[in-house]
Amino acid sequence: MLTKNERNSIKALRHRENRRAEKLMVVEGNKGVEELLNSGFETLRIYVTSGVEFSVIKVLAEKKEVVIIDVSSKDMQIMSNLKSAPGVLAVGKIKEIDASDVVEKMKNNDNNGIGTILILDDLADPGNVGTLIRTADWFGLSGIICSPKTVDVWNSKTIQSSMGSVFKIPICIADPVEVLKEFKLKAVSLDTDGENLYHSDFSPEALVIGSESHGVSEDLANACNKSWAIPGSGITESLNAAIAGAIVTAELARRSSIKKI
Repeated sequence: MLTKNERNSIKALRHRENRRAEKLMVVEGNKGVEELLNSGFETLRIYVTSGVEFSVIKVLAEKKEVVIIDVSSKDMQIMSNLKSAPGVLAVGKIKEIDASDVVEKMKNNDNNGIGTILILDDLADPGNVGTLIRTADWFGLSGIICSPKTVDVWNSKTIQSSMGSVFKIPICIADPVEVLKEFKLKAVSLDTDGENLYHSDFSPEALVIGSESHGVSEDLANACNKSWAIPGSGITESLNAAIAGAIVTAELARRSSIKKI
């Protein structure tokens, strides 16, 4: 049975500082909960409302001996961070990953993916961050470094936007400038004044995408070896951060596939 204290504790995980303190996250929706259960992350409890189909989740939960608790629609709405509560919600433990683990995976790339790290610099939109995580996972990037000011990847909206990819690719929260300097990574940033992406033969170990409103911060841009621009013929000033990241990552994947032939 769900207690009021337990319900309020889950509600409190809407806030980043509480997630950090408790090292817990809330995952919402069938897809996200299924991916959590299939991952190496620990699932503590699952909550469902009556009438919701969750047969796959039930089977996975039984295998991992995770308790499923029936809750009212009202309680689910209180615990949910989404406008429309999906009726299935889980609480899981957050894994803390060090930058050295991400870099080591990039250095020891097994040729099944791209030997590049994605760096997100102060992105504020959880939808963009979730989409970029999903894109990085799809194209086989080695991992992701998020600046401390980037929206929390364990925000339930970010997790939902990633479609579960947040559980499949190593993600570290660290100062990008310090990471580039410490590991001496060859990096490229995205900038409208940069070199044409398709005219450059530079092979980056790190791809830097800046915030939606301010772009890449000056210190981080200066720490990069190159800057790339995506050519376009329209009149809009810039591309959405997630779209820009997908275009460049797709190009890196294309180049990587040619090298393997």
